[in-house]
Amino acid sequence: MAIPTTDHNSDAGHLEPMIQWLRENRAECGRPAIPHLRRRFGVSALDACKILRLARLRDDWPVSADDQGGANAAHS
Repeated sequence: MAIPTTDHNSDAGHLEPMIQWLRENRAECGRPAIPHLRRRFGVSALDACKILRLARLRDDWPVSADDQGGANAAHS
């Protein structure tokens, strides 16, 4: 069974504004992050986990095919 590797582009339409907020305001996000996201946006624990996961994946993933970030990044 193949494991999908592109779920960072999955349809998370209703979560998009929250994912973008987290990417732009990570320093302002309280710790622990999941309870903070739940309080701030009124989302379920599952949605808060998705927000955190997708924000992290998008931070690490290449913006374009020419970008060698994420899984293709050279390790220092």
